[in-house]
Amino acid sequence: MKIAAIVLLALGLCVLPGHVFSGAATSADGDVAFLDLPDGFGVTQEDEIEPEIIEFYADEFEGDAFFFLLDRSSSMGGTTASGEVKYAVMKRETIRALQGLTSRSVCSVLFYNVDMEPLTFGDPPIKMEPAAKAQLISRVSGTPISNGSCMVRGAEKLLGIAVKTQNEHRTMILVADGRTHCSNAENDPDKVYQRIIAKNVTRMPINTVYTGQQSGEDWTIGKPLLERLSRATNGKFKIAR
Repeated sequence: MKIAAIVLLALGLCVLPGHVFSGAATSADGDVAFLDLPDGFGVTQEDEIEPEIIEFYADEFEGDAFFFLLDRSSSMGGTTASGEVKYAVMKRETIRALQGLTSRSVCSVLFYNVDMEPLTFGDPPIKMEPAAKAQLISRVSGTPISNGSCMVRGAEKLLGIAVKTQNEHRTMILVADGRTHCSNAENDPDKVYQRIIAKNVTRMPINTVYTGQQSGEDWTIGKPLLERLSRATNGKFKIAR
């Protein structure tokens, strides 16, 4: 009888489903070693959404959360080498980039000037559904040029907005026409750089576009600040043509 019972027990173990057994085994040293399970077992994860790609000033940028920091200082009323007004070119580039986004992405647009409180569209970031996107484009199109360029105030506000989205692939695009100018004299490039970097808690790339002259203090002070910001955050730097 004992032999028969042992045989029946062994047969029963053989026909038990595989998932009855633990997914882990114990090694000779007592450590847990996880066994390979067939496909379909374990926790499933949603497929990661690929970031979108936009074109801006003849360059490509990818992300699923875009933060535009745009200069509306009076110097943006100057013209490019082809005779176009720089401010009009910047708005056209921004609108084209927004038009290419889908509801997979969110976006905020901030125009900075001499004011301590910059003009902001998208706080919190706007999901690029068709109606919301059309409204944002309309606001960008209707924003007039101003004066001054308090970059640090604009950057700090926009970086604060960036933490309000869970989207993974955040990216900032900063356009500047030269040196920063704030009404409260927050203009030292080293201090501006340090404050922006400190506020970038999400560690997103800061891509920078320089639209200023290739001479004078805009070139020797403003451009190096943009290069420094992009290099420190693994962003792109380019000179608009």
